[in-house]
Amino acid sequence: MNLKDVWPVEDDSSSAWFEAVRNDKLLLQKDALTGAVQFYPRACVIGSPERTPVWFEASGNATLYSFTVVHRSFHPQFAALTPFVIALLELEEGVRMTAWIVDVPHESLKIDMPLKVVFREILPGLKLPCFTEV
Repeated sequence: MNLKDVWPVEDDSSSAWFEAVRNDKLLLQKDALTGAVQFYPRACVIGSPERTPVWFEASGNATLYSFTVVHRSFHPQFAALTPFVIALLELEEGVRMTAWIVDVPHESLKIDMPLKVVFREILPGLKLPCFTEV
């Protein structure tokens, strides 16, 4: 398995998001008509394929919804990073996303703890929004 096989996909629908991440910004999409926020990036508004979502910069604030501490990597190139934390977060804007938790001792993690976005190069060429404690 090639490492690129497990990377997030950058395509026409997500290229603006990846470009923002490379510039330390977290973007979300919303329906210009209703204001409904969506994540992950899509070409159309959820439930309204005739409408195109608009991008906006997220606050970067989140709450820890769920997490796991990875002690054994599914891919050999992530093995050197273990243990690491993958979490499901609820962003202040109301959508959930999966991200790495960084710079927080694993034993300090608590459901509902407040988090803020930071940007890290997880592996060479793979920069992602990660989260840390406020």
